[in-house]
Amino acid sequence: MTDEEPARPEEPPAGQAQRMTVGTRFATTWDVIVLVAVLLTLVTVSATVLMQAWPQPQSPSGSTERVSRTRILIWTPTLARDTRLFLVVMSVGALGSLIHVLRSAYEYVGNRRLRRSWFLMYLLEPLVGASLALVVYCVLRGGLTTSVASSGDINPYGVASVAALVGMFSRQTVDKLSVVFNTLLTPPRESTDQLVGPAAKPPEVAVPGTGPTGGAGQPGGAGGSPDARNEG
Repeated sequence: MTDEEPARPEEPPAGQAQRMTVGTRFATTWDVIVLVAVLLTLVTVSATVLMQAWPQPQSPSGSTERVSRTRILIWTPTLARDTRLFLVVMSVGALGSLIHVLRSAYEYVGNRRLRRSWFLMYLLEPLVGASLALVVYCVLRGGLTTSVASSGDINPYGVASVAALVGMFSRQTVDKLSVVFNTLLTPPRESTDQLVGPAAKPPEVAVPGTGPTGGAGQPGGAGGSPDARNEG
């Protein structure tokens, strides 16, 4: 009896991008229930942090409270106004991303095209939105305000508006920053491990239910991975 060599995975045709085997199955009913429960929990946590960290308004005398003791979930720290603004920016950025992924999730599930491979994006997008909103806030405050501006001069509603938009359109924000810095600096070398071939090209026929803000065939919405439209 001779030993047979183990079967090797079939190589994709020439010009076709390789794919992972992880998460190729469609989501089950319990997968959808758990995913929605986690996303709604993140919405509740982000909204709670936003309301608890919102800076106090100015007193009638015109002075602004600089440091105060605040309850943040199960933590009760003493926070300066600058720290409150950081928490506001991150919580609103996460909320903006959660709005985006929730809309994508219900459209994807509604078209019965949700695959497990997108779960990682759904769970990490709020973290990306919060981090990116904080970075944009630091850039705007460091570059567009004078050196004498203090946290008391910052309008929290304006800050929250920018953070929400950055969270909802995080991909467009990253693309725009990439264009700006590629103009100012030397563009990076192209990676040899990137989406190329048919998997990176959008299809000629749009998936039913896909709208301009992202839909069933594209969890990432506008600017998302075209590979999502080929699922199914």
